[in-house]
Amino acid sequence: MKFLAFGLLLLVAVMAFQLNSDFNSYYAERSNQQAVVEPEEAYIGYSCENVFIKLVCGSGSSEHAILRIYNNMNELIHVRVELEIPWEGIEIENEEFDVAPMSAKDVIAKISLPVGTYHASFVISATFENGSAEIFTICHSEIVVEKAQETTIRKVLVEGKKVVETHKRETWTFVISVENPKENSTVKDTIPGEFSIVSYSATTGTVTVKTVGKAKHVFWTLSESGELTITIETALNPAGKQEFTSPGWYYLNEGAELDGMKTAPIKVYAKCN
Repeated sequence: MKFLAFGLLLLVAVMAFQLNSDFNSYYAERSNQQAVVEPEEAYIGYSCENVFIKLVCGSGSSEHAILRIYNNMNELIHVRVELEIPWEGIEIENEEFDVAPMSAKDVIAKISLPVGTYHASFVISATFENGSAEIFTICHSEIVVEKAQETTIRKVLVEGKKVVETHKRETWTFVISVENPKENSTVKDTIPGEFSIVSYSATTGTVTVKTVGKAKHVFWTLSESGELTITIETALNPAGKQEFTSPGWYYLNEGAELDGMKTAPIKVYAKCN
């Protein structure tokens, strides 16, 4: 009966040690009794960080927080972090560092992986006064790399004539459409001095109009796909005469520009009245 009780006690002790993943290996000169807790709540804890990357054509590596180390003890710890399985395309930038008592620090990785989903696990080694610990993470950091959709911009005349008569008031409405812009992208366009802006409205972002000389400069800042609708009309020139005062080709705008891409300008022709 004594042997049976001792065997059960030993089995429970082994199971408890296996459940405690935060100190997979633990060596210390002083005794320490550790409860089974969440990984980040252990004396030396951790939490795995998920990373989502949109891969832009021609872009190189990018840096991301991939793991967080918690020091829940009252003394400084020195930490070394390694990938449990080395990945070509995941390089830990700060492999070794100190963590002050009752604080946390992020592990930063330089990631240059092709499109796909990856799961990275880690080995954490920590040393402190009179002790050391080795931790194999039970969580993993999920890294998702997707190919970013290309940014596009186009401009279309939706209302107004392409051929008009001189000295007559005319109006035109055109729409600038942007798909998949970068964060806080700015579209720029210029309305020549022969025109006045009647109205403008955007489905997303903010629009600013600045007058420089006779021209109107339009700035549209956005972070998601959207449309900017602008209505313009022929203006009165300084002499009080209605544009257009002479026949020929006129640009309604110079062409909308975004990140080096530029649309063709919209042109109309004025013929003698």
